[in-house]
Amino acid sequence: MCSLKILSFHKCKILRIGPYQLRVRRGKTSYFSTLSADCLSIVNRLSTTKVKLKPPWNIVFFGTDDFAVESLDALCKGRERGLIGKLDVVTAPVKKNSPVLQYCQKENIPVIHWPTEVPKGVYDVGTVVSFGHLLTPAIIDAFPMGILNVHGSLLPRWRGAAPIIRAVMNNDEVTGVTVMEIQPHRFDVGRILRAAQIQIPWDTKSGILTKQLSALGAKELMYVMESLPKALEKAVKQSTEGVTKAPKVSEKTSRIKWHVHTCRDIQARYRALDDYFPLWTTWQGVPVKLRNMTMHKEWSFPEQSDNCALEKQTFHDTFSKKENLHDNVISNKSNCKDQKRVQEFVVVSYNSGSCDQGILDTAVKPGTAIYGRKTKTLNVKCLDNWVSFSQILLRGRKPMSAHEFYNGFISKISHKQLEFL
Repeated sequence: MCSLKILSFHKCKILRIGPYQLRVRRGKTSYFSTLSADCLSIVNRLSTTKVKLKPPWNIVFFGTDDFAVESLDALCKGRERGLIGKLDVVTAPVKKNSPVLQYCQKENIPVIHWPTEVPKGVYDVGTVVSFGHLLTPAIIDAFPMGILNVHGSLLPRWRGAAPIIRAVMNNDEVTGVTVMEIQPHRFDVGRILRAAQIQIPWDTKSGILTKQLSALGAKELMYVMESLPKALEKAVKQSTEGVTKAPKVSEKTSRIKWHVHTCRDIQARYRALDDYFPLWTTWQGVPVKLRNMTMHKEWSFPEQSDNCALEKQTFHDTFSKKENLHDNVISNKSNCKDQKRVQEFVVVSYNSGSCDQGILDTAVKPGTAIYGRKTKTLNVKCLDNWVSFSQILLRGRKPMSAHEFYNGFISKISHKQLEFL
């Protein structure tokens, strides 16, 4: 999209778009046919609407969830210092009252429920923050200065509904926020007005990261509002390289597939989803959620060539061992005649609080669940190693510690049934 500069001369507005100057008077427009469709849309919108060049800005805010509340709060505070004038809020219906609706009720802000229409000539600019609905061209055209969106990633990376969750699930080390223009018919493709990045600590979960980015997004939005015409003039197109998608997540996303997922996969899903859709599996046909995972730093970094050494060290950090029993396991490797005998031997070793990594990797199938007495965790074999959890939520029951789950379930059944599916 080409650059746009607005100058005001009494009753006449002059639009400078790229190398062209266009005079706009009383709703009549002159322009060259070589202008892009985006530029023509802006010309037509501005030629029929009075454009303000300085605040206070009259705004419609579109938002729903927690990520949107910080930006809405910043706009409300902007009214106190004359940056924001009229402020109306549009929110979408959800099963429970949305955080934006709750905020508006607390602050006595009138709410317009989606779907709705926006009259022309009333507002200057729109803002969208985590709204989840595609705005129609008619709504976009109702705002002379367009609609701005605060997006929770560094575009064009993670376009879509769940950018923060997808960044964490991908073990990204850096993310950020982008203030961009809304374009009709497509999500997250408009020009970028401002962007800021932050580091993602290895053990940060999505809930904490969302709070950090929502505050950063609100700050960047207000920077744009303070010099809106200039920010629009300097906006740049998104790169065509590095585009990734961030589709919605659901409870289905958080199901662990023990024969497929590695420790890195499971920890990434735990960090990304636990605040919204806790990891789950099934125990004897009953869904069970696994919480409070024991996390390891090396599982959040890019894979290294020395994976075997890292995993073995992680294993011994997780499961304490007695030297005499460990030596016994090592010396008995050659005496194990078949898979079944090795499996039984390992289960007995685990109940004693120790075992050997080599035997476990070859003997125990993914999904096997064993209680660690010293760590007081429920330990489950996945594709490449063992992961540990200290809280279990069995459907229809109160949350249990791993020790309570062991006493109530694991200790009462055969080791052949110690398996999650």
